[in-house]
This record gives sequence, C-alpha cells and structure tokens, in this order.
Amino acid sequence: MSGLSALHSRLARWSRSPLFWILCAAAVLRFAGITWGLPASDGWDDDGIAPRNFLVGMALTYKSGSYFTYPPLHMILLAILTSPGWLIALFKAHSLTRHDVIAEIIQAPYMTFFAVVARLVSTAMSVGTVYLVAKMAETIGGRRAGLCAAAACALNAALVYYGQVTNLDGPYLFWSALSLWGWMRAIAEHEPRHLRWAALSAAAAVATKDQAYAVFLASVPLALAMWFALDRWPRQNVRGVIVTFLLWAGVAVLALLAIDGAIVNPTGFAARIAFLTGQASTDYAQYRDDWTGRLRLLQDMWAYFPRYYPSAAALLGAFGVVLHVIRPRDQRSLFVAGLLPLLAMISFTVAFNFVALRTENRFLLPQSIFIAVYIGVAVDRLVFAPRPLIKYAARGLVVIVAAIAFYRCAGIDAAFVADPRYDAERWLDAEVRPGDMIETYGLNVYLPRFPRDAIVTRLDRKPLTVRNPLPHVVEIDPPFVLIEARHPRLLVVSAFWVGAYLKRNLAAPDDGRAIQNVQQSSFKEMDARNYFRALFKGMLSYRLAHKSTYAPGLWPPVDGYESLAQTVYIFERVPVQTAPAGHGT
Repeated sequence: MSGLSALHSRLARWSRSPLFWILCAAAVLRFAGITWGLPASDGWDDDGIAPRNFLVGMALTYKSGSYFTYPPLHMILLAILTSPGWLIALFKAHSLTRHDVIAEIIQAPYMTFFAVVARLVSTAMSVGTVYLVAKMAETIGGRRAGLCAAAACALNAALVYYGQVTNLDGPYLFWSALSLWGWMRAIAEHEPRHLRWAALSAAAAVATKDQAYAVFLASVPLALAMWFALDRWPRQNVRGVIVTFLLWAGVAVLALLAIDGAIVNPTGFAARIAFLTGQASTDYAQYRDDWTGRLRLLQDMWAYFPRYYPSAAALLGAFGVVLHVIRPRDQRSLFVAGLLPLLAMISFTVAFNFVALRTENRFLLPQSIFIAVYIGVAVDRLVFAPRPLIKYAARGLVVIVAAIAFYRCAGIDAAFVADPRYDAERWLDAEVRPGDMIETYGLNVYLPRFPRDAIVTRLDRKPLTVRNPLPHVVEIDPPFVLIEARHPRLLVVSAFWVGAYLKRNLAAPDDGRAIQNVQQSSFKEMDARNYFRALFKGMLSYRLAHKSTYAPGLWPPVDGYESLAQTVYIFERVPVQTAPAGHGT
C-alpha cells in the first residue's frame, strides 16, 4: 500500500500544478495525427523516419562504408521500443534474406505498429519540450513566467504538427532545450555539476539530427565568455569550472563519435558529412548564396512567423528580451543565463539558416520554440502589472492572442483529420472494380491507400532498385508517354509531387530567392513534363474524374507542410469513340 499511497500523493500534487494541466492540454493537441493514414504499409510523414527508415538507418550507420542521411540515436531508441514487432517479423519471414525480410516487415500490421510507437514518442518529446521551455523561463523569471512560457510553447502551431509525426526535428529540439536549460542552470545557480547534463544533452541533440550543432555553435561559447567577463564567481572558481567543462565536453564528443559511427565506420561517417555539407545542402537551397539572399531569408523569417504564433506574439517576445536585458545589474549570472535562448536563436540563424539557405517550417522551429521563453517573461510582467489599466488591458490582449493561437493549432489537427487522401480513398473504394488497373506516381508519403482488389502500378523516374516498395504495388519504369500501351483505367496523381513538372518556367526571381537544384532537375525531364502537361490539359485519353482537396471550413488553412492538406487528382480513361459503320474514309 505504501507504493500506491506514494503514487496517489504524487498524482494529487501534480493535479494541483497549473503546469501539469498545461502539459495535459499540449498532449491533447498532439493526438489527432497519431493514427493519420493508418493502418498502412508506410506513413504519410514527409521526411519522417518511421515506419520505414529507422531500422535501415540504424543498420547503415554501422555498416562499413555505408551511411544514412541522419544520425542514429533516435533510431536506436525506436528500434528498442519497437523490438517486439520486428522480432516477430524476423521470426515469421520465409528466410533471413534481405528480400524475404523486407517482404514480411512491410506488411501493414508491422508498419502500423512502428508508426504509432514513433508518433507517440514524438508526442512525448514535444510535451517534454514544452516543460523544458517552462523551466528555462522559470530559471530567469520565476514560476509564473515559466507557466506563461509553457502555455505559449504549447500553442506553437508548428510544434503541434511536429509533435505528431516522426520527423527528427521535434526530438532533437527536446534534447537541445534540455541542454540549454542545463547551461542556464549552471550559470544562474553557480553550479558546475549541471555542465555534465548540458554537454551530454547537446551531444544527444546532434546525435539525433546533425543541424542541432547550430543551436550551440555560437550560443554556448558566447554565454560562457560573458559569464566569465561579467560575473566574479566563475573567475574565482575558474579551475573547477574549466575542469568540469573540459571533462564532460570530452565525454560528450566521444559519445557523439561513437553513436554516430565515426569510430567503427569512419569511411561511412566521412561520406555522410560530405553528403550533408554538399549535395544535401546545395540541392535544396531556397536563397542565393550572397547577402541579398540572406536579407531575403530574414524577411521571410518574419513573414512566416504566423505559421507558429499570432503576429502579436513576436512583439511580446521582443518585449520579453528587453525586460530581461534591463534587469538589475547585480543579477549578472541570471542576466547571462537568460541570454542563452536568444543566443541560440541567433546562432541557429547564422550557423544553419544562413548556410543551408532554407526556411521551411521545420528549419525555423528552433527560433519559434526558444522565443517562447521571452514571451513568458513578457506576459508575466504585463498580466500581473501593478497598474490596473495595464494589467487588465494586457490580460484581454493575451486572451485574444492565445485564442487565435489555439485556433491555428486546432487547424493543424483538423488538417490531419480531413486529409484529402481520405476522400480519394473513399472515391476509389466506391468506384474501383476488382481487376481495375490503377497507375500512380511519386513517393509513398504522397499516395493514398489503394483498394486491395485493384491492380496498381507505380511509374517513377527513380531506378527500380532504389524505390521504397509497397505491398500489392508493381513497380515499372517505361517512358511516361507510353500510357496507351499500359492503358490503366485510372491515374492517381499527387499535386505536390507533380508540381515541378507542371511549371511553365523556372526563371529565378531577382529578390534574393533561388530555384532549388532538385526543381531544376525535375524541370529538365522533358519526357515527364510533356506527359503531365498533356494529361492536365486534357490532351490524352484521360479526363479528371475526381479531385480531392482540403476544405478547412471553419478552420484556418495550413501552409508549409509538404504532406499535409495536399490535393490528389484522379483521372479516368475515356472510351475511344469509333466512327459508325459506313462512315469510314
């Protein structure tokens, strides 16, 4: 009974904590997409690592001479958590050959289990990030500031999305926030022991997704330099601080190299770094590699802020920075600690955004998370101001901003629930007859699920050997234009995938933006371009039979997510009209 009593006491204590209920609300906002597109043999998470890639990625990391795009730490975690599923698959496979294992493991029951587990882990880490942002704000602003920061972070619309999919962005930011909180505590509390977890968490962040380096590259060195320059305590205890820092920094680096495969697979590790700093970066750059492009990038960062919070939240964040900067100078350790989230935002912008030249939603996520610390500081100061006029006006404003933010977060959930592919699947289930031939194109993440009694083929520009197979889908690679020889009844086309082929031209604008190399490559595929342009212009023996689009209704539209709310086109073969007898030429 003592154990049950302790648990009951803990639950009672949690239930009295406002932070507990904020975290519960954040969790609820992150559950709409857990079963998105499931059950299925693959997921709809664009650039996600589950259900397909985490086992392969983990294996390639340690296979001599091979590499995977991302580091393996999160994949190792998922491999452990999903071990009952893949162990059963190995046991049931006809043999342990690569072909038989793949044929078994890509069946829907295993893939669905893997996807759900991975999404639940993402949700837990997203809620954990909200908690850590609260503790960061509490460290410099007190308990109320922490609660306000948690509420702000919980209502970050992009974090709601990445808290439900299997992309690595949410997990690496969890570790990054944990590390920054450790650095802040070490500085604010004059406690070098926190450097241990700060260093190890930073290594975990980089071992989850490489771009995490940019969070720390400038922020931590600058904060430590400012700490020694402004605060007497670290200078008086320099030996203990430096020894602790060097010891755990060394341990963290060694752990990172071991996890990343640099020790057991140095050639593969070197190849991965070369890929990330070369093709993976340059092929997707959205801006020119000059100051005109970087200025445009900064302008777009501001323009994209409403994807995360209502615009008024930016002013609150800026006000929170000002409030922190003007804090009393006798609180020098708190002053330096409180600058770390701001320095992390600047560091990531300079060391990643300015280098990769990209501003997709996930690549501005760190700035949107860490600004919540200052939003919390500002909201606390305003809604509890001593002057009634300021206090009540601020409370009214905060309620309005929070309501708008919640509305946008709910819009993300609505887009999960009303994905256009569900509509496409309903239409196919109603219209497709047994034995009907369906031809489709593009990656798994953009496709609906197809009726089991249809004959489905996929045509792509990728070689057959590197495609991600789907059960009951036959992979083919003849020219697109030979559609009459294949004569499928239906064509299923994802609007996002086909978009590059339908563009009239790819002239680069003169405002600092650039055309991505991958788009230029698609544009040069004249065979595919001519085929899809003829298809959409009605010049082939196919006509648009159904168009599945996202209709948000009362909810706000969503923007910037490649596999969410994307249109699906279904074309049907038109019977060939023959001339009546006696009217031939």
